[in-house]
Amino acid sequence: MIFTDGNEQATNYNEYSYEKAVSKSDKIKRILYFAAVVFIMILPILIAMLFHVYFIMYVMPLVLIVGIPLAKYFFKYFQTEYKYTVNRSNFKMELIHGKSKPKTLYECDVKDMEFAVPASEAQSRLDGRKFDTKAVCLVSGDSPDKYVTAFRDKNGKSVLLYFEGCKKSLKIMNYYNKNVTVSSELNH
Repeated sequence: MIFTDGNEQATNYNEYSYEKAVSKSDKIKRILYFAAVVFIMILPILIAMLFHVYFIMYVMPLVLIVGIPLAKYFFKYFQTEYKYTVNRSNFKMELIHGKSKPKTLYECDVKDMEFAVPASEAQSRLDGRKFDTKAVCLVSGDSPDKYVTAFRDKNGKSVLLYFEGCKKSLKIMNYYNKNVTVSSELNH
């Protein structure tokens, strides 16, 4: 597979995004968050009623005007999406909360990756190794397309990154680094 014609951007570029699955602990956090928001919005009204303050008609709209946008703003942190991009030999992992702007988590050159293999094959490469950062960017812990890679980030720290494998991205990465293994069992 040669990637050198005028369509270099089209053949050497892939973007793959996926949402993190909602776990039981995430559901509990959402319920507690909702309860806290309701309590915080009702609290000023209850205080005004308790002390027989008659400016409740001014407090209630203020609580709604301030409370609802704040609740929406913070709720986006319960909606986690990961996106990684392979652009020629550049690998970039990003985090997206809700519909906000992507935040770059890690970026490296594919040539600098020590390996990128299915997680089931990675144990022999990880034995006794210490990493400065271990990151899990998966749909869920039991994902069938779980891959693991090791590299040094821009700050020189060693990173162990678990991510969802995608055939096209891994083929591009394998072209630039033969230590990238493309599994035939990938779903995407």
